Amino acid sequence: APENGACNLTRIPCSLGKVTDLRFVFRNPGDNVNPKNVRHSSLLEIDAIGVPVVPLTLAEAKDAGRANSALLSGHEVGGNKDGLLPEKSAKANLSVFYSSIRPALEQSCLHCHGPEKQKGKFRIDTLNPDLIKGGDKDWWLEVMDVLSNGEMPPDDALVELSDANRSDIIDWLALELQRASRIARSEKGNSSFRRLTRYEYNYALEDLLGVSLSVGETLPPETASEDGFKNSSELLQMSPMQFQIYRQMGLKALKRATVTGERPKLVTYLVSMKEEFEKLAANPKTKIFDVRDKSYEKIRKSMHLFNSRTGRSTPYKAGKLKPESDVVAGPPPPGSGVFMALPRSNELKWNLDRFLPDDGVMRVSIRAWRSSDNPDEDAGLRFGLSAHTSNNANFSNVISERDLPVAGTVENPQIIHFDVYLEDIPRNPFRKLATTFPRRDEFLHIKNISNAHGKEPLQVHLDRIEITAPFYAQWPPATHKRIFFDSNDKTNEKKYCGEVLYRFIKRAWGHPASTVEIDRFMSLFEKFRPDFDTFEETMQEVLATVLAHPEFLYLTQRLPQGKELKQSRISDWELAKRLAVFLWSSIPDARLQQLAEEEKLKEPAILEAEVKRMLADSRSDRFTRHFVEQWLGLDGMESVTHVTDEALKEAMQKEPVPFSTIY
Repeated sequence: APENGACNLTRIPCSLGKVTDLRFVFRNPGDNVNPKNVRHSSLLEIDAIGVPVVPLTLAEAKDAGRANSALLSGHEVGGNKDGLLPEKSAKANLSVFYSSIRPALEQSCLHCHGPEKQKGKFRIDTLNPDLIKGGDKDWWLEVMDVLSNGEMPPDDALVELSDANRSDIIDWLALELQRASRIARSEKGNSSFRRLTRYEYNYALEDLLGVSLSVGETLPPETASEDGFKNSSELLQMSPMQFQIYRQMGLKALKRATVTGERPKLVTYLVSMKEEFEKLAANPKTKIFDVRDKSYEKIRKSMHLFNSRTGRSTPYKAGKLKPESDVVAGPPPPGSGVFMALPRSNELKWNLDRFLPDDGVMRVSIRAWRSSDNPDEDAGLRFGLSAHTSNNANFSNVISERDLPVAGTVENPQIIHFDVYLEDIPRNPFRKLATTFPRRDEFLHIKNISNAHGKEPLQVHLDRIEITAPFYAQWPPATHKRIFFDSNDKTNEKKYCGEVLYRFIKRAWGHPASTVEIDRFMSLFEKFRPDFDTFEETMQEVLATVLAHPEFLYLTQRLPQGKELKQSRISDWELAKRLAVFLWSSIPDARLQQLAEEEKLKEPAILEAEVKRMLADSRSDRFTRHFVEQWLGLDGMESVTHVTDEALKEAMQKEPVPFSTIY
């Protein structure tokens, strides 16, 4: 307020609840006065007198926060009306510091952090207040942290720091730090060249090739920035060793997505609960229970077979399976009324012997349903693989990334498919031996993970299990035909190589390749071709090189001709890739590429619509998960030892992600 003349009191949003009166009191900014129920500013105090404050709802609290935000409201202590000084201004806001910030700090902090005493070896009076060009920004961050948390000054300080002064210091520091950061980034310039993180590389390969991968674990982990994030361009360098690993990983992924030669022979196991019941019933030693007898209570809450048409049941334990040689492909037969009841925490353990192939997809298909529709109870199937090679050697591993939920009903059973790449999971190392010792067999585990409770807890009922490896929905698989598509020039290897390269590179790099680039890869094909038996094997090697190219591994920016030394805007193709990496941690899809090709992606309305579309896509969950995990440092839970419950530890890691999505 001016020394003379009128003072204009502007009406602002208020969140004080029920108030009967307001008292306005002018005070000297230096007065150390802190009456209860008084909201301070540097020159004006407003005292709310009347009914106690009513707690705010979440929506009211958010509105109040926006209204009181110095950034959103355009308020800056001693600043301009826009709340932020122009980025082009490289001068610190020192006038406010010397007029009000330094006096407040000297009054409350100098006794413990001044020339006579330096608690924590820290002096407040020697810090450079120029956060833009000075060298004490990190120390000012510490000051802001302890003031914001109320840690300083301590309760026994000689002079208390008033709420008004604390608020002014924090506001000034926040705005100065923000300006310093923006100016530093502006002077440094934006990096247009960084490699993909290992999780981005993994997602990009999966979306490009249509296969599930875990190849990212092969790479060394990224170094996190000071803020905990792993996608900082300054820290994403590339070593020659990493380049070789990238090429090997790309080749492995291509071999998973494509096939050569004839379709491999299937190994198939079938389990019909009807046949299992009939085999047990034929044995005179088998105990058969009737649902109407009291004796049925002994087994009804344990794993057992039940014939719903006769009311007969018997205890059940999984055994050894042998591959079926005469399996006919097609939908499973209708239910027979015989099923196996799998209660909570119970586990089936099938001995598959040593017949599973070394690689390819193993598909486990189960027809199952819930025993009740209680909405408070859930059940899911967890899959594992184990081996017991000797009395002193064994292992058991969960091979499903998540528990597969069971939602079917007895009227409408659910077919649950679980797929896993055999080469990605631990296997019995002795399965190929000709001798019987060490043991060569492998065991498949199927466990009911449930929160079932009460007198009639939820059970999983299943009547048919089919295990197939290597599984292919079609031959050649769709992932193969996506790369080696039909063409009139398929018999002409040179022409077909060019067609495959052009289409694959456009999808992988996010923009069309030049004629020179295509020619280079075709020369590589001609060099490799004599070393391989088939066209497909040769192309796997060539395409692996495409995936090890900087245009795939990096976010790049191509400068137009004649502007090498000038800054230029990124192209539509480059914008499409940046959007995809940012929101999907992956490569652009066909829609983004089409808009980039039409040079429409930069149009504001189209760009806004695309961002909304991408956020609605399930791939945006990757952004949410990785942002929250890195922001909160959730990977640190891996080294926590005092939380011994693995389920609790897993929940602690996963819960913040959906919580942040909701709010």
